[in-house]
Amino acid sequence: GLQRPMLTIGGRPEGAVSEDGRVSGCYVHGLFSQDGFRHAALSRLRQRDASDVRYEEQIDAVLDRLADHLEAHMPLDRLLTLASGGGSGAG
Repeated sequence: GLQRPMLTIGGRPEGAVSEDGRVSGCYVHGLFSQDGFRHAALSRLRQRDASDVRYEEQIDAVLDRLADHLEAHMPLDRLLTLASGGGSGAG
């Protein structure tokens, strides 16, 4: 499968590309979370302007909403005390 690698990282082939070049893939975690890489890879399929999607900003917003929800609905101070070994767990 590495005879036609999708990319090279640190001088090592990663992933594979089909003979006709229409299918490619790899197992590099977070590869498409990089805005520049994602745009370059998708532009190989069809030239277009860069998207206004900013992956890291979206992740931060989702995590902020999750934190707000947990803070509103869970006794976080008590959970942190239990997680740090304090308290008996009863109550």
